[in-house]
Amino acid sequence: MVLWKLFIASLKMYSRQREALIWNILLPLFMIVLFAFVDFGGLGKIELGIVNQSGENAQWLLDSLKHVQTLSIVEGTREEELNFLKLGDRDVVLLIPPESSGARHGELSLFTNDGKPQEGQLAALIVQRVCDDVALKSVEENSRANVSVQQVQSRNLTYIDRLIPGILAMSIMQTGIFGVAFGFVGLKKRGILRRLWVTPINPNDFIIAQVATRLIVLVIQIVIMIGCGIIFFDLHFIGSFLDLFLVGILGGIVFLAIGFAISGISKSEDQVAPIANLITLPMILLGGVFFSRSNLPGIVHTITDVFPLTYLADGLRTIAIDGATLGDIIPQLVGLLAWSIVSILLAVKMFRWE
Repeated sequence: MVLWKLFIASLKMYSRQREALIWNILLPLFMIVLFAFVDFGGLGKIELGIVNQSGENAQWLLDSLKHVQTLSIVEGTREEELNFLKLGDRDVVLLIPPESSGARHGELSLFTNDGKPQEGQLAALIVQRVCDDVALKSVEENSRANVSVQQVQSRNLTYIDRLIPGILAMSIMQTGIFGVAFGFVGLKKRGILRRLWVTPINPNDFIIAQVATRLIVLVIQIVIMIGCGIIFFDLHFIGSFLDLFLVGILGGIVFLAIGFAISGISKSEDQVAPIANLITLPMILLGGVFFSRSNLPGIVHTITDVFPLTYLADGLRTIAIDGATLGDIIPQLVGLLAWSIVSILLAVKMFRWE
């Protein structure tokens, strides 16, 4: 009963902090709205996936296509590239069958994204033009390859689809680290935590109530941000809210514990800000919140693989837009679980009541 009353009191305390509501709810929503007006999808080249089943025979075609600046070419297997096309990560996929000699003989299959007809038409013209140019230089008869075009239904995930789960992960991190660190340093500075020891209240119950309050806020964040994404930004959400809540709560535990650790080593609010920013800024910039980590240099990419925010953002994003279950994101869950153990141990060691 005492714990429940402390929990209700903690909720009231939190709801009266206007700055906390602004930072944890309104600011993430504002960032989503801001980035929604930027059309990142229209700035790139035509994403062409190539499935070369003809080997060296088709090298002429590949070399010619790679010189076309309009195309961004990626080679892969048939299954991989067609799956990327269905997800909207490829504009077109060119299949060169085993019996083909690339641009010189045979039938080439061009699979296009039904949601991007202009890219598909342009890619078809470019591929056919390259085949014709090679055929004109050939002395063989009937050396011209034909390009057959087939449309494939694609999900066509947008930048906003990838952004919202990333912003949600960042918001969970900020709620845990900044909310706890600033809040508890203020309570320590005013002597409130020290006075709890001379009251009938168990100080640990006070901590549990504070943690429960922030986990409730975390769930509200998920509902509001995903709900706004679906209603206002056409978020392609196909996952489970329950799985999303579980991953979000596990991530919240990690960052709440980090917040307690920071509050333990900080004597004032002035010390909290630089320590918290030193921890959070690299993760925000390099953890895949706003942009894909695929373009990061090798060593940097490897380092960011183990960021707690990377595990959280990847887990939330995979559930939200790929429809993954908890069984599909075992690496992310293991990473968050490992970070939760480490961060809780640090919090227990570093936290001080005064």
